[in-house]
Amino acid sequence: MAILLFLFVGALSVVIYGLYSVFIGSKKVVFPEDGYFGTGDKKADNPAIVPFQINVPDSSLQELKLRLENARIGHSQLEDVDNFKYGFPLSTLRKFQDYWINDYDWRKYEEKLNSFPQFTTQIEGLKIHFIHAKPPSKAGYKRIIPLLIVHGWPGNVFEFYKIIPMLTDPRTYLQSKKFPDDLAFEVIAPSIPGFGWSEQPHKSGFSQVATARVFNKLMVERLKFQKYVTQGGDWGSLVISNIGRMYPDRVFGVHLNMVFNLPNKAIPFLHTVVGSIVPRLMFPQLPEYSMKNHLKFILKEGGYFLIQSTKPDTVGVALNDSPIGLMAYILEKFSTWTNPSFISLADGGLERKFTNDELLTIVTIYWLNGNILSSQRYYKEFLGDPLNFELSNQYMSVPCAYAGFKHDLLQPVELLRHAMNVTQYTLFDDGGHFAALEAPRQLATDVFQFVQKVV
Repeated sequence: MAILLFLFVGALSVVIYGLYSVFIGSKKVVFPEDGYFGTGDKKADNPAIVPFQINVPDSSLQELKLRLENARIGHSQLEDVDNFKYGFPLSTLRKFQDYWINDYDWRKYEEKLNSFPQFTTQIEGLKIHFIHAKPPSKAGYKRIIPLLIVHGWPGNVFEFYKIIPMLTDPRTYLQSKKFPDDLAFEVIAPSIPGFGWSEQPHKSGFSQVATARVFNKLMVERLKFQKYVTQGGDWGSLVISNIGRMYPDRVFGVHLNMVFNLPNKAIPFLHTVVGSIVPRLMFPQLPEYSMKNHLKFILKEGGYFLIQSTKPDTVGVALNDSPIGLMAYILEKFSTWTNPSFISLADGGLERKFTNDELLTIVTIYWLNGNILSSQRYYKEFLGDPLNFELSNQYMSVPCAYAGFKHDLLQPVELLRHAMNVTQYTLFDDGGHFAALEAPRQLATDVFQFVQKVV
């Protein structure tokens, strides 16, 4: 009976996705070469690159502290629940509230961020903020490669504060023997519009496709790079995958620590179905792979996605008015997405991989810029732009690397090969979704190993 069911599912899959491939999936993707998301009617961009420093007014920090001290927390802890299964528990909420009020020092991390050269420029009507860090001039690196690194949600460019020095000066901060010591990166880390210090879009439609176009303009038109390497996770992985498919002549290689891999052709879909039934046979490097478990996790933890991809302007209002609510909403993701087993812990395992300061800096950046709502709109724009899905159906011919961390949603190399030119495939025995912040040394080393193969 099981064999018959398997054959039926397989045959049906081939028919359905074969039809999809013929009528939809085989189309050449045509994407707009320009857009405008500024205020009012379209105006010419100012191409100037302007130095930028973060300087939050004392009054903003005082207001934040006042709001935290007067936070309205009206619920009690369930007597028989002492974990994250209902969300952010009251005991941990109080602990972080107290730390944020009495111990956290924003100025320390403002100074840390300002230690990186930062700039803004205008592209498609929006002020784009970016870090531009170069290797030390006296270090004498013979090969310096431009690297575009893109963050996701609920993160921001602060996620990269540990990995940037490793990428720009590996002799000092990485000291690895796994690659030649004459190679370093010139790192460009932009804030996605609507995140961090980049201006939020004023018109609908700013999707991951638009982001790819804007960031390619940043690299090629503003910074004058002819070709560059990309790295990203979460939304960043989709943005750089779009870049790899839209502008293959501009990209040396694409390094991903998460993959939006939609099996929307007959053979890869059937491969996924069969592999989910007999993973040890089909995916020897991931013998425990289970699409069923992936789907269970997504259904269990994906409520935020449904809210943000349908009515972001509703939930965003609440979060933008309550720093304690914003903290709970964001840090719950840093618990569960770092390791799903942390959901059973009273403190969510938050301090096992990150410091309180690191977590609260991520949250504080959202609060001070008032852009949690605009960052959530990014989900609605994702579903609203069919080009995201059409592009994912195109084979990515540029060299690609995948760094899979154990507690993220891992992808078998056999499936990735249907979608991209996999040049390097690495699985790590620890780590989760926020690799740049949690495991910067492993991620940076993997990037260097990849680049020495393709550049």
